[in-house]
Amino acid sequence: MGRVSKRKASGQKIEARRDERRYKAGIYARLSSDQDVKKNESVEVQVEIAKKFVEEFNGQKTGEVIDVVECYTDLGKTGSNFEREGFLRLLQDIRIGEINCVIVKDLSRFGRNYLEAGNYIEKIFPFLGVRFIAVADGFDTGREGNENKQMASEIKNLVNDMYAKDFSKKAKLHLKQRREEGSYVGGPPPYGYRAEWNGKRRVLLPDENTKSIVTFIYEKFIETESYTAVADELNRKRINPPYQYKKTKEVYHSADAVSYKGWDKGSVERILKSETYTGTLVQGKTSITARNEKNRIHKPKDDWVVTEGAHEPLIGEKLYKSATEVREKIKARTTAHKHPTKGYPIEENIFDNVLYCGVCGRKMTRNSYVKQYADGEKVRLDGYFCLNGGQTKVTVCPESNRISKNELLDILLPLIRIEFKVFLSRPKRYMEYGKERIAEAVKKADKKLSETEAKIRRFHEEEDSVYMDYRAGKMLQKDYVSFKMKQEDRLEELKKQQQEWEKEKKALEKLETKYLAAIKALLKLKSGKDLSKDVVEAFIEKIYVYPGKRIEVLFKVTVDSMEAPFGCPSMSAK
Repeated sequence: MGRVSKRKASGQKIEARRDERRYKAGIYARLSSDQDVKKNESVEVQVEIAKKFVEEFNGQKTGEVIDVVECYTDLGKTGSNFEREGFLRLLQDIRIGEINCVIVKDLSRFGRNYLEAGNYIEKIFPFLGVRFIAVADGFDTGREGNENKQMASEIKNLVNDMYAKDFSKKAKLHLKQRREEGSYVGGPPPYGYRAEWNGKRRVLLPDENTKSIVTFIYEKFIETESYTAVADELNRKRINPPYQYKKTKEVYHSADAVSYKGWDKGSVERILKSETYTGTLVQGKTSITARNEKNRIHKPKDDWVVTEGAHEPLIGEKLYKSATEVREKIKARTTAHKHPTKGYPIEENIFDNVLYCGVCGRKMTRNSYVKQYADGEKVRLDGYFCLNGGQTKVTVCPESNRISKNELLDILLPLIRIEFKVFLSRPKRYMEYGKERIAEAVKKADKKLSETEAKIRRFHEEEDSVYMDYRAGKMLQKDYVSFKMKQEDRLEELKKQQQEWEKEKKALEKLETKYLAAIKALLKLKSGKDLSKDVVEAFIEKIYVYPGKRIEVLFKVTVDSMEAPFGCPSMSAK
């Protein structure tokens, strides 16, 4: 973290004498979102005031010394809540013991919420052993007599809290007034417009670079009746989406760049739903709370501020009305597709972990829906498709790639039956035989492991005996050193053998689990049951689907591996 390197770079060597107490201070400064720079100190000024206080404090030789460790700042943050990045970093450093003293220019910079500010100053900081100093208010919890100032600090915090609430009300009224005057008070202007000040009003003006693209979006949507079709056409033309245009100021994507993200259904739909393009300004749909800026409240439609003719329209009323009718048509069509599914629950996705696109390698996505036929019969159908397939935003998978579950089963089931034909005839025999052969292999591995461990024990016994001879003077030091060097090589070799046999045992245990799972899966197939997830995953590592409904299957187990696990003779020879 940056502040850690600053501490190291400062080169300060903090050495405390026995007769003095040292504090590790963090200076906190805040510039609020409503700050008027001409009337209030910047964060730099606040920090300087705090540093000057520290300098004067240390010069008094009171037996206490304050060392400034770090400065924490929050720009454009309200004092009505404590969800601020700089303040949260300060708290984190307090918790890990980096800071035990907090210095602010005054209580209002610390916070304007009476309850929360008081809770930190009177409860949390004392509990954590943190000294709190507000320079301009003469408030210092580390000095005697400050108990008398508690009431004063509470009153000041209460005043700050009342100020914040009062300002919030005034700010909301001011914002509402500007909206009613037809001033655009939002953030970045909508795609197709730019924002400029006209006297006291901020108005939207057509962006000559992109206004024709907005018209194209409406016309293409009415023609195709599809959000996706419009997005695809914009992507084929390599037109930058709104957020990229805002960032680069380039309408078309640069040919030498590779960061093109493209348009999607959502970005097209937002433009088609906005009345802004008809010249009507709709504002005040949401509001935020002072205590939590991330908490956005959706307001009722009656509270919206609607200003007709606020700016020059990019599309006519007729075009917008036609687009709205198409949007309603799509909505009705989508609702009609949502058939009642009672009695037709979504089944287990048996190919969830094994099905991949053979072109781009992406995991296939399942699409499950209930279809109703003309005679009233309903049936749930599953299919799989690659999200990249046929997309214009990405080119790794240019063709549409999809397959239904029934089509996949029609190809896969005969393939499995052919691959394991000999085992399907006598699966129980192979289960017993496989258990016996694997048990034999485990027994052999156990024996080898025991022999290796016995050798290691004898090795240590021999080493102890030679060491005793050396200590008794029966062996020269050079002979003992020579013996030890040879022993180290032998011991290393024995330990490697021990690890290999332990690894072999674990591999055999895994093989047994995989082998028995495959045999049980074969029993289910023989009994005529449908494929289940455990059966699929017992046999198959991956299934790759290619355009044209072609598939490639990678089996976890093969005929060879089932006939001769870990070197066992072929079962087919029995």
